[in-house]
Amino acid sequence: MLVNGQSIFYDQSFTHYDYYHVETEDHAIIIADGVLTESYLDTGNRHKFRQDGDVLSIARGRNLTWDDAAAPLNVSRAFVEPLFQKLSLRAEEKSVPFQTAAAVLTHDNDLHLKSDTGHTLYPIRKKKNGSVFMLPEGVKTVHIISNVSRPCDAIGPFVDDRRALGVLVGNITLCEKNATRTITSHLDDENLTGWNSVESPTMRWTSGNAYLALGDRKQGAIGFLTLQILASGPYLVRNTVSEDAALRA
Repeated sequence: MLVNGQSIFYDQSFTHYDYYHVETEDHAIIIADGVLTESYLDTGNRHKFRQDGDVLSIARGRNLTWDDAAAPLNVSRAFVEPLFQKLSLRAEEKSVPFQTAAAVLTHDNDLHLKSDTGHTLYPIRKKKNGSVFMLPEGVKTVHIISNVSRPCDAIGPFVDDRRALGVLVGNITLCEKNATRTITSHLDDENLTGWNSVESPTMRWTSGNAYLALGDRKQGAIGFLTLQILASGPYLVRNTVSEDAALRA
């Protein structure tokens, strides 16, 4: 969360390395290679590690939590961002060179639909917090396609949010033959493909390629699908994807 690309960065010149966990009877702050770090805190992932040879192991299944940590865990943006900015400022004052290129961002969500009939549909009209799409006859399902990025990448590593976010969708309505109905499956179905977890009864984030069933269509009707878009972006330019790439995700 403090990686600034200058004084703290990922050294990708290492193709492999050995990583050792040191466990103490009580969780502790320790020094490794001159840097303060922590001993291993068994919060339930011990089974992921391999122990070969003559290893002294503390009793298994300790069921510890971060309440047992030697220091409190705080990953809130309000706490981390000032530390990030302080370290970045110090790096600039010391003229520490950047090791990675600055992120290039866009706020264009590139919102469009891919229908089950093979049509690629772009908005015919955009209004405040909404995009309207014309649906040909016979379209029963669509994928909501957009650019996607993780907040920790697009906003900053001090944001502890690693979800892949496309667009935040609120109300969805379908109008055909002078009748309008509301579609709520994106709010009701927790397991709907291409959507992040339901966090609100009125809105939900896509992950860039979200499935949406349209229900029973009126025969011979052209439909108008309106998506309420409550938030989107920013996106890393390298994370903007083509339609085909999004459908393969």
